[in-house]
Amino acid sequence: KQLVKWCIAQPSAPQDKLQGFIDYACGVVDCSAIQPGGSCYYPTIVVSHADYALNMLYRVKGSCNLYIAKIVTDNPSYGSCNYP
Repeated sequence: KQLVKWCIAQPSAPQDKLQGFIDYACGVVDCSAIQPGGSCYYPTIVVSHADYALNMLYRVKGSCNLYIAKIVTDNPSYGSCNYP
């Protein structure tokens, strides 16, 4: 069984860098889940939205920006927010 991995933000990453990544990633992948009304909109904190955007780009491109993110093996999904 292959180990599933996710790419999520480093809690220590600068907020402005995370926001910049969100803006970039959401021009490439579907970020509707972190838009108002989306299943991952809450909590409305930059690091949480960055987690989702980083992981979506990781799924599409296969790369994780290790300057602001890290690879984890624990599923970061919560509540109605499912990380692919």
